[in-house]
Amino acid sequence: MKTPDDWRRVRRLTVSERRLLRRHGRAVLSVAALHVLLTLLLWWLGVLQLAPVPLVTVVVGLLVPGLVYLGLIELGLTAEWREPSLSMPAALILLVAFLITGFGLDEARISALMLFFPLLLLVSFRLGAGGLLALALLASVGYLLMLALAWRYHGLRLSPTLEALQWLVFTLVSVSFAVTGSGVNGLRRRLAVKNQALADALEQVRDLAIRDDLTGLFNRRHILQVLEHQKGLADGGIYPFSVCYVDLDYFKAINDAFGHGWGDRVLRDFADFALADLRGGDYLARLGGEEFIMVLPQSNLEGAELAAERLRQGWGQRDFRAQNGPPKVSLSAGVACYRPGESIDQLIARADHALYLAKSRGRDRVCREET
Repeated sequence: MKTPDDWRRVRRLTVSERRLLRRHGRAVLSVAALHVLLTLLLWWLGVLQLAPVPLVTVVVGLLVPGLVYLGLIELGLTAEWREPSLSMPAALILLVAFLITGFGLDEARISALMLFFPLLLLVSFRLGAGGLLALALLASVGYLLMLALAWRYHGLRLSPTLEALQWLVFTLVSVSFAVTGSGVNGLRRRLAVKNQALADALEQVRDLAIRDDLTGLFNRRHILQVLEHQKGLADGGIYPFSVCYVDLDYFKAINDAFGHGWGDRVLRDFADFALADLRGGDYLARLGGEEFIMVLPQSNLEGAELAAERLRQGWGQRDFRAQNGPPKVSLSAGVACYRPGESIDQLIARADHALYLAKSRGRDRVCREET
């Protein structure tokens, strides 16, 4: 028998899209933080020739939006957006920062753009081929613009040939990363589809293990697990709970007179009706045949009796004759409240005895446990 912990471990076999999204956001912020550290190190070594305003722009312009970006993702606020990872805007902000830093360098200019390659690989998990190529080409054009501005404002220490060669290498590597990344993105998309199929299959398997085939209600095995959990809460003094043992009256006569098809239909109709009458935290299970059990957390004996009586009266008004089915089908119910320290079998036995009293007194009634 699988326990809830077993199912949680099985569920981990599937890939959580939200967990992947949060890891992606942290990785993007890590790239931003690394570039800030590189920029400050180059400035401290005297290699970076940037005025205070551009320097502060790089540092603050990466860290502040980066923290806001990560906060949006961690809180799940972007989950319903078309592109929840915000990869393109984040990559563009980082690219601008890389180019500003590169503008203030000479011999080490290409070092300011090295982090662009892992950034491309990172966003390839979210962007398609078109977006990656556009980002790579935009970076190439930005590199040329940075060179032109650097030559205009403080000249170029390296030869134009060497600068052009570095630009060409940067462009070719960027395009190759974009092409490779598009394959990674396609693989991620196929994996996401298979992951969802696996998650759906696991959910179906779990439902088969805990649900009754006919009515869709919890089965005996699962409701016993629920009862053990409620027993633990009650024994710990958190809150009491009660059970209602329900039996549809003269059900065999329905099968004999109208056929088993109508008997199954009545059982399904009762399951739907009873579920609609329950509170959000209550449980309903089919024990077998025409027998059902309701588990009512935070309910004492009086509250459970009222719930069972409300169900009895409401169900008693159902009539199937308009569909050439049986007339009204009544129910009998026995109610018992859990006594701390007793076993689940003892609790069910007391509820079953109360049900026996209801049937022996004429059926179509609710009886509580005898004290």
